[in-house]
Amino acid sequence: MGTLLNLAQYRKGKTFVHFNRLELQKLMNIYSRQVAGGAWRDYAIDQMDGMAMFSMFRSTQESPLFAVIKLPSDQKNAGQYVALHSGVKIKQSPQLETILEAIEKRARKVVPLFKNR
Repeated sequence: MGTLLNLAQYRKGKTFVHFNRLELQKLMNIYSRQVAGGAWRDYAIDQMDGMAMFSMFRSTQESPLFAVIKLPSDQKNAGQYVALHSGVKIKQSPQLETILEAIEKRARKVVPLFKNR
């Protein structure tokens, strides 16, 4: 026989973290600028238990070049954002704008956004 689960108790234990509309707009703005420059070609939004992640890819076959992780407000890093470059943490801040500036700065070094002609 199967096991009965009390869904009310199960849901209380999970922390649902997501990007709101303003955060997604800021993430998509930086993503679209890099796509226009030819640096990035794909993105993914993942919602795991206790965090949300927006990943940017150079191509669909590769691992993420950059990622922005949003942590929940009930952890010791309450409401923090973390920027990753190829899986390595490059910045952590409570402001998304600070994280995006760090990613754009690093992205210019990888592939210049607009080349001088």
